[in-house]
Amino acid sequence: MKNSNNTKDICDDKEPQMKVLMKHFENPKERENLLKNMKISAEFDMRQRGHFLFYGKDFIDYKLERPYDKDRNEFLRILSNFMSYVLEDDCPSSWKKCKRPFWEELIFTHLPHVMRITPDQNQVETFLSQLKMFVQWLDKRSGTTWFTVVDKYSKEAISDLKVCEKVLNAIFLRDFPQLHQKGFSPEQQIEIASQSFKQCTKRWDSLFEVKSIFDQITVLKEFNTNITYYVKGLPTHLIVPGLIMNGYIGRKRGTLLWEWFQTDGIYPQKGRKYLKLNS
Repeated sequence: MKNSNNTKDICDDKEPQMKVLMKHFENPKERENLLKNMKISAEFDMRQRGHFLFYGKDFIDYKLERPYDKDRNEFLRILSNFMSYVLEDDCPSSWKKCKRPFWEELIFTHLPHVMRITPDQNQVETFLSQLKMFVQWLDKRSGTTWFTVVDKYSKEAISDLKVCEKVLNAIFLRDFPQLHQKGFSPEQQIEIASQSFKQCTKRWDSLFEVKSIFDQITVLKEFNTNITYYVKGLPTHLIVPGLIMNGYIGRKRGTLLWEWFQTDGIYPQKGRKYLKLNS
């Protein structure tokens, strides 16, 4: 970390751009505080760049109010991931500069993208509850007025996100029935699924919208081409029309139906506008 607070391009215009943040320390104590904060932020996987942006200190201070709260830590993991990996260089310069789509994308698209498989399937409820507590805290600290917006989006989202969570868990438990058992190692099941997928003569990785369900078949429409696929092996008792599914499908020679092989995300319809289509 060197003597500048500026972001500097270190590649020419014809090459991929890499930006480096360089920090000047006024005294050794300032450096020690930064190292201490980096250790704290590592507990919720915040990237180092967060320490030089407006939200880093807020996240650390919020964590330190309840340093051993696992739900708060998981919430901060999801939120810091959103700030660093989704927004990247488009991150707003302050909480007051955030717009409604910031919260909408976080709730309807990013949360289902990073959702984890849990035995009690309560990550949606826990995250939304934690988000509202954080925004209340933030409004008092920063003078913002985001709670009403976040509360509204949370109420709109909860039922649809819970469907996404149930579908995601059902698919993973179908593929890994011993997922929550102590000592479970997924390598063998992943290899079996990989070998089965390689046997497919036709394979496709994309975003799909659920159009309808009949018997045990899910009818999916691919985003880019609008081609319809008839897919077996999905939890049709949980899936609803309008659901967005990101993953891999394959079809073996001599069969009419496609099979669902890998899930990268399950999203509500309202999250569609923030999803990037495959090229």
